[in-house]
Amino acid sequence: MMIDLAEQIADPARYGWKAHYLSFLVKEGFAVPRAMAIAFDEIPENLPVDSELAYAVRSSGIAEDCQSSSHAGHFTTHLGVRGAENLLAAVGSVRASGVEEMLMGVVIQEMVETPIVSGVAFSIHPVTLARDVAVVSWVRGLGDGLVSGVLAGNDVEFRLQDGTVSAGEWPLDAELLHVITGSLVRLQELLGRPIDIEWCVSGSGTVMLLQLRPIVLPAPRVISLDTTHSFHSLPRRVAAHSKLALRADAVHLGVPMSRARAFLATQPEGMPTVAPFPTSKWSAGRSVVLLFPTQIEGRIVREFTKDCSTDVEFFVRGCQRYAIRQYPDQSGAAQSIANTLQVGLQHSAIACVIEQEILHAYATGILRRTAEGYLAEVALGHFVPKGYVETSMFGLSNDLTVTLRTEVQQSKSYHFMNGHVIAESPPYESLLLTDADLQRLVCAMKPILEHRPAVALEFGLLGFPGELEPYMIDVADSDSDTVFLSIADATRGVVSAGTAAGRVIDLRAGAAREDLNIHLYNTAPEGGPELTPTIFIAHHASVDLLPIVRAAHSASGFIFERASLLAHLSVVLRERDLAAVTLPTHTIDAIAARSEWLTIDTTKPELVVTQEVPET
Repeated sequence: MMIDLAEQIADPARYGWKAHYLSFLVKEGFAVPRAMAIAFDEIPENLPVDSELAYAVRSSGIAEDCQSSSHAGHFTTHLGVRGAENLLAAVGSVRASGVEEMLMGVVIQEMVETPIVSGVAFSIHPVTLARDVAVVSWVRGLGDGLVSGVLAGNDVEFRLQDGTVSAGEWPLDAELLHVITGSLVRLQELLGRPIDIEWCVSGSGTVMLLQLRPIVLPAPRVISLDTTHSFHSLPRRVAAHSKLALRADAVHLGVPMSRARAFLATQPEGMPTVAPFPTSKWSAGRSVVLLFPTQIEGRIVREFTKDCSTDVEFFVRGCQRYAIRQYPDQSGAAQSIANTLQVGLQHSAIACVIEQEILHAYATGILRRTAEGYLAEVALGHFVPKGYVETSMFGLSNDLTVTLRTEVQQSKSYHFMNGHVIAESPPYESLLLTDADLQRLVCAMKPILEHRPAVALEFGLLGFPGELEPYMIDVADSDSDTVFLSIADATRGVVSAGTAAGRVIDLRAGAAREDLNIHLYNTAPEGGPELTPTIFIAHHASVDLLPIVRAAHSASGFIFERASLLAHLSVVLRERDLAAVTLPTHTIDAIAARSEWLTIDTTKPELVVTQEVPET
């Protein structure tokens, strides 16, 4: 039977979800135009309507405006309908528009005929899904053009934390905007999920709610990232993350990587089940990284977790070569995944976490194409791209002939052991790579390098020298297509080409700082005031120096005792067009002792020269 939505809650199974939520709004005390609902199996004959009023006749499908599907704009709506006969015809037209898709209830609602403004509003940001921003879109007069897409709305971004407008302009009294956003907050709390509403401001200045529906979000799930098809089940905004896009390319091209799976959640109470993830023979722990949202308060959320109950601290105690540099925060991956998803959901309506198996690599490194062929920088252990360890350099021609071997003795290396980061100083063994190992590496990574010619690949090597098996870890920071690396320049000590001149600041004089937390937790401070032209001297090109590089004057340069050509900091130096070179320690000491002012010119045989301090 037909019901008055002001008198009872509409059963969505008979009257549809639009009718149900309208009756819910009335029950909760919101201002809603009077409306009635017709059940899907009801054939009305007499409609108790006022012939002087105009009505909106709207669809209320059994599966419309529910949590799993909105069907927004799918079905017919009639506005400004007057008289019982015309209303009955409109009801038939609305039902006919959905006859092939679902059972169709109908809502007949009194129209607010001359609203000042109308629009829609979202309790979260509809694009970024951020929870701290509500978005109100408005047009003058009736809002049918905005809802249908014929008219472009005026968007207002409203910061929920402090109640201020962060973008856009609101045309009416600010109190009316606060009524709309306050309604969003309250309704989101009542439904327990993000929502959107249609609304208008009547000629008398009253905010009227015309429709309520939950924002459709993907279902919680666990996706094993081992087939091309598996990536298609992720929301596009999540699948676009660089880590997932790279892994999708690797799966498609047959490039080996460690195993991984993604966890998608939208509600704290509806977390996906974390089933055991069997370990492989090379497993050294798990990495749990929040992919969406990509950062929380400017940092990446990342944890390393254990695979088993091995007491790593006991293992390294008393051994002079080892020290634990980082402990797992959780006892296992399941708890870490749940905690990380919770962190993401505090800031976004969707959270996605990737769990990756960390492999016990003999060595890791960075590989990139060059004008002559390929350049690889390799070191025992992990964290090579961060610039904390000395790297050996290898060059291969396009026909995979090894043309360059610059091998160094590492003073330390970093390893994973059951989720812990272990510093080994000095390493137990020296790096040994045969020509066959290097050729096998390039052959394995070649499909990605051909697919992404400008990229620098972070890779690992499993097993033992002479029979090492490569796998891809990630994309290291890479230069643009316009930056070409030359092995000849690399052997001369050129890290970033260019010229620079300035007063010397020797960063080696300060306390040595090799804090892996700068990488692991992204806590390096940003920016700072721009400096005057300066030549900075440092032990090595590590990520510790990123704040200085970002703040450096455009005419500044860097001199390092050692630097990985492909590591993160070196890439940033090239991107910012800052000249940088490496020189032996004794050469740097001698040059710095002779002058307070140095010039770098990578086009000259002598890369660094002293000069008199210019007069000011």
